[in-house]
Amino acid sequence: MAVDRIRNSLTNLLKHADRDSTQKYHETLTEAWILAAHHFMSNTGSSKSSNDFIEKNTVLLNSNIMITHYSPEVLFSEQARQSFVEPNLDSIPRHRK
Repeated sequence: MAVDRIRNSLTNLLKHADRDSTQKYHETLTEAWILAAHHFMSNTGSSKSSNDFIEKNTVLLNSNIMITHYSPEVLFSEQARQSFVEPNLDSIPRHRK
């Protein structure tokens, strides 16, 4: 599963950089960004490169995009840091293949 791979990669990177993964890693942000990327990939069609994909989906460059789906109180809670929390403002579309 993509979430497991990315979680492992991020926590390994934090360990390698001597960072405390319990303070830096955020499960809800990680999974929400994966869902967002998957949503845009499902609706974009083919892209010639990652740059081409981003040009077609510039909204993904907005680091505050998750605030449209989550209130700050929910997104920055300890629960959201430790485990995935569903959006409380606007759902993130899910696509099945």
